[in-house]
Amino acid sequence: MDECTAYRLRIINRAISKLYDDALRPFELRIAQLNTLVVVMQTQGLTPNELSQRMHMDASTVSRNVERMCNSGWLKLADIDDARSHEIQITEKGMKLIADVAPAWEAAQRDAEELLGTSIGKAIARGANRLAGE
Repeated sequence: MDECTAYRLRIINRAISKLYDDALRPFELRIAQLNTLVVVMQTQGLTPNELSQRMHMDASTVSRNVERMCNSGWLKLADIDDARSHEIQITEKGMKLIADVAPAWEAAQRDAEELLGTSIGKAIARGANRLAGE
């Protein structure tokens, strides 16, 4: 088990996610939600399917997260030409939240880099970029 890459990555993922979640807790926000907000902001709106693909998340998780974030007023759903879907858009409240949490996120980012070390952080970034097709 100690040699299992999946096991090791889950340990790292949990430790790093906890670090960010702890930093974002005063804003009642989790890192997965912040990531979603940023993706929606950067794309200026996208469908649930597009968000699911971009974030490498299953559709049911995206649906649950988006619903909660709409209830918080950070995201909204807009009609599009395809009656089977809708577009997820960020609200002004969501934009303000991103700006408000930036210092806490930056502190968590520094802590994560310190915890992992530069070479591991860069290796993770390269792997993620490769998986994202960048």
